[in-house]
Amino acid sequence: MRKPGPVLKTPDTGIWTRTSPLAILFFFGRIIRLVTKNAWQSLAPLLAFLVAYQGELVSKLILGGSAMAIALVTGSVLSWLFFRYQIRDDSILIRSGVIKKKQLDIKFDRIQGVNTQQNPVYRALGLVTVSFDTAGSAGNEGNLPAVTQTFASALREKIASRTKKQMDDEPLAMEQEALLRLDWRDMIRIGLADRRALIIFAFIGPLMEQAGDQVEQAIETALKSANLDTIQVDVGTGALIVAALIFAALLLLVTVSVAAAFLRYHNFKLFLDGRTLRSHGGLITRHEHSMDIEKIQTIRLQQGIVQIWLGRFRMTLRQAISGRKQRSQKMFTIPVVTAELADTLRPLLLASEAGRLTQNPRTDLFQAISPYYMRSRILFAGLVPAVIVTALLVAEAGIVGLIALIWLPLVALISWRSWKRAGYLHDDNEIVRRSGLLGYRTVGLLFRKVQRVTISQSRYQRRKNLASLRVYMASGSVRVPYIAHETAKQLRDYILYKVESSQRAWH
Repeated sequence: MRKPGPVLKTPDTGIWTRTSPLAILFFFGRIIRLVTKNAWQSLAPLLAFLVAYQGELVSKLILGGSAMAIALVTGSVLSWLFFRYQIRDDSILIRSGVIKKKQLDIKFDRIQGVNTQQNPVYRALGLVTVSFDTAGSAGNEGNLPAVTQTFASALREKIASRTKKQMDDEPLAMEQEALLRLDWRDMIRIGLADRRALIIFAFIGPLMEQAGDQVEQAIETALKSANLDTIQVDVGTGALIVAALIFAALLLLVTVSVAAAFLRYHNFKLFLDGRTLRSHGGLITRHEHSMDIEKIQTIRLQQGIVQIWLGRFRMTLRQAISGRKQRSQKMFTIPVVTAELADTLRPLLLASEAGRLTQNPRTDLFQAISPYYMRSRILFAGLVPAVIVTALLVAEAGIVGLIALIWLPLVALISWRSWKRAGYLHDDNEIVRRSGLLGYRTVGLLFRKVQRVTISQSRYQRRKNLASLRVYMASGSVRVPYIAHETAKQLRDYILYKVESSQRAWH
């Protein structure tokens, strides 16, 4: 049996309460982020004042910095003074705003996740900032800054118990040991697989190549100024220097990326507490995220080029969202998993109705889509544009215009690769879609959580008796292209039957 959770010790249920004065730090950080996001609008009046002010530059900077600091501190203190919250039997009320008043009424049954953050100051004093993810909102709908850990745990337990009353027919899993622990080797894997680092890597080569001549000239100038004219820097030496600079830049980026992984995921642990999935980790600021597994809309398994080399995946669980904005805030992320661990987690996350399918993209169980998917792309995105552009270029530049025909084999290669990696599999309760170009992505979803199903046919597909099936979830849509038209209709009808016959909520 699970141990009973802590008793909710609010200051007084139904009484408006102020958080700890250390919440000023939270409001200070939020104002800083707001000013940074809207830097031009926020700082324009201050810059205009400094330009008009007569005096030395140092005096202007001191005056401007002092004015900004006073404004930030004053705004933070006022935000804290006007912030109140109230715990009710079925909701949380939050009042905020100095000039523009705002009141939030967050119903417990709409809360999908209760997350906490703990910076070093809060950690030393046993305080946390609690944020709530709710159905239909783009990001965190509300925050309770600088509350005690005991209060946060008790509030989470109260919200969870409210949800469990609506799921009496669902057996609760027992609290267990951590499902996953990440060590220092996993931090390196996360850092190496960071997309931002890969994007920067792609631009370094061309930039450094363009900078090669300037680097060589700068070195020669430095040697001359040091009276070392006898040392000659030839093309080979300059190339070695540029290569060394590229290597140093790559090493720096990798180091920064790995350091960021340590800051965010150090000592990362994953738990399943009843029907709630929890994770916590972080080196300086401790992050704790939770998600009711009943709220999961889709399970995504992604593997980029570096992750293929490392034999790892990134697993994300998506909740209901109202739009594409701030979608990342509505995801529960497991940064590193193996294919075996992913298949072990799926039955726990989808119990007891599903989870029997695999999301390992390398399995042979996936059904291939029609090769006409590849042929249509080669025809309409490759051959037709290549012929038209080539004809125009040849008329202007002669035989040199034939270089445009390179577009055709490039599109053919991309189309073949995309078709080869596309596929789907399903059982009576769920479907998994596989796609990819350089890497892999698989998306799994439950039929009963589908909100809408459409079948589309282009003129080309109609001639080949093919169709594309798209299922819409509260977290987005998933498309299965170029399957037999009859298969698409059967899947659509069966999915709609599962939706109509299910007595359980979709969110």
